[in-house]
Amino acid sequence: MKRFFMVLWMTVMIPYVTTLAWTGRIRTDTGTEVPAEEFLTGVVAAEIPAEYGIETLKAQAVLARTYIYRLVDPGLERIREEELDIDCLSMREMEKKWGKEHFREYYGKIRTAVQETEGLVAEYDGELIEPFYCEASAGKTRELAAYPYICSVESPGDLEAGEFLCVRTFTEAEFADKIGRIGGPRPGADGIAEKIQIIERDDAGYVKRVQIGDMDYSGDEVRDSLGLLSSCFHFSSADGKIRVSSKGIGSGYGFSQAGADAMEREQGSEFRELLKYYFQGIEIVKIAE
Repeated sequence: MKRFFMVLWMTVMIPYVTTLAWTGRIRTDTGTEVPAEEFLTGVVAAEIPAEYGIETLKAQAVLARTYIYRLVDPGLERIREEELDIDCLSMREMEKKWGKEHFREYYGKIRTAVQETEGLVAEYDGELIEPFYCEASAGKTRELAAYPYICSVESPGDLEAGEFLCVRTFTEAEFADKIGRIGGPRPGADGIAEKIQIIERDDAGYVKRVQIGDMDYSGDEVRDSLGLLSSCFHFSSADGKIRVSSKGIGSGYGFSQAGADAMEREQGSEFRELLKYYFQGIEIVKIAE
């Protein structure tokens, strides 16, 4: 009990990261140094729903650790916060996110996930992977040709995720205004619903290119401009309004948190199995000291 509250006190005192030394210690803006493993608790808390299974949380901890150590160069003395580009929740932020009734339970789960994977990272062909993850794919994750370990795999458990299906409706004027903010000539609003055509999708159903009027846009550009949760979307129109339906939450690449949680619940998959399912041909290894 005493050790638990000491850990909590340390978390309150170190809400922000400013540097990461190759020794694996984090230096805060106050100059305090703590082990990177302790810092990871706040990172994992920021990245994944704490109600997910312990094996899914462990998998996320391995990915978070992999991301951090990808940025560590033995020839550098430190990495600045902006180079780290990673969210880390303080104690107060965790309590606000989970509520007082769940705080201790969820903190304990995430802390356990970090401790029980201490030092473990994901590698492909001897190199740390790019640890892409999403909250939920559209039911099938996406291939990313630049990374041979990021293949398209079925992920049916994603359909159970909250907000898996998102529907937004726009007037033609609203739609034209939002698309116009992407850049280039602003499309005319009148009759724009009839001038939308999806040109290309990937094998997982995500939009790669869409034509609106005389302009071509990437699926990600349209997703961001319309405030969608995913680039796997479809258009329909009725009564002068444009309806946009999207499936999935996030990029759709790599580890699917909702899909992994379903695999853990239904198949009893442990974290290594989960990671090796979503990242083909990888190995889970202990980081060199």
